[in-house]
Amino acid sequence: MEFLRKLSVVKLFCLIIFSFGIIHTASDAAHYQNNIKDKQNDQSPTQMLEEAYSMLVTSSWRSWDMVKSYINQLQLKYFPPNVDFRSRDDGKVNGGAGERMKEATQKSFEKSKETVEETAKSAAEMMEQKVQKTAEKVKDTVSGEEKKAEKIKNTVSSGHDEL
Repeated sequence: MEFLRKLSVVKLFCLIIFSFGIIHTASDAAHYQNNIKDKQNDQSPTQMLEEAYSMLVTSSWRSWDMVKSYINQLQLKYFPPNVDFRSRDDGKVNGGAGERMKEATQKSFEKSKETVEETAKSAAEMMEQKVQKTAEKVKDTVSGEEKKAEKIKNTVSSGHDEL
């Protein structure tokens, strides 16, 4: 239903535009006919053809200019330009751009602070794991050296007993 209504509006629009073009062309032709009668006696046929051609071109240009003008007016009527340059958030924020910049800076600072804290925690956990592994290695090494020392003592002490 709405499609038919839009189609009828478009047809009506085209009819109005072309009727204005026809009216202007007809008035130009009437004006031309009056001028021809006056100048018909002293003009050659080539001059008459040149004038007819120039009038035809001029009237068609005027018609197209009128069509463009009407289309532009309709467009401005139904789709007016947005001259409100304020952003949609200005009503919500009291301070305007400065206040929004402060809020954005605070949010950015908070996120970077959280990131640094998380990084520090993960680095501390990694260091704790490394320290534990190193302590276990040192403990194993120390206990291994003690066992070697005991073996050496046992070997040395047993060797002296024989003598």
